[in-house]
Amino acid sequence: MSTRGQRLYDWWSRHTGAQRLLYGLAFFGREGTFRRRGVEALALDHGERVLELGCGPGTNFAALRERVGPDGTVVGLDYSAGMVERARETVREAGWENVHVVRADAATLPVTGSFDAAYAAMSLSAMPDPGAVLDATRSVLAPGGRFAVLDARPFQSLPWRVLNPVILPLFRASTNWISETEVTDALATAFPTASVDDYYGGSVVVATARLEE
Repeated sequence: MSTRGQRLYDWWSRHTGAQRLLYGLAFFGREGTFRRRGVEALALDHGERVLELGCGPGTNFAALRERVGPDGTVVGLDYSAGMVERARETVREAGWENVHVVRADAATLPVTGSFDAAYAAMSLSAMPDPGAVLDATRSVLAPGGRFAVLDARPFQSLPWRVLNPVILPLFRASTNWISETEVTDALATAFPTASVDDYYGGSVVVATARLEE
């Protein structure tokens, strides 16, 4: 993540209410619905290990932990020191012993062992080299491992596309969103099996991929 990106997300970590309003706009008031769809796409089982890239303040921890159960493991990773601290607060307040938070660059993952699944929610398109992130993720997934992505992109079809001149500057200024990033193309290149569902003129994407067994 760029220095500007770190500063932005450190700021958002101190204003999570404002961030929820921003995401509410990005998801047309259905942020919770799409986050659930992203987590459900992982098809997690009890006892599995799941890695979240760009975990932010830990918004998805409860849903991920519910699916892997107390015998599973959730590891959240973020490059923003402010977001890492907020995520750790979330874990401490909930008393989750099997949820861990690491500050690191997603392109050079400092985690050991293999994971059954990985998740990136509204984070991959904010990373300067998503291809490197996907390669790093592949290296820590077990055979048959799943990867789910929830992300945003410019409107792809009319009449929605006429809103891009307004929406793009707003989100570029307020986040580290790199709107030129083709998240779905990068995912299809990195994984042998990938599928994409999109909504609202292609602006909201839930994509899933799987490694070969």
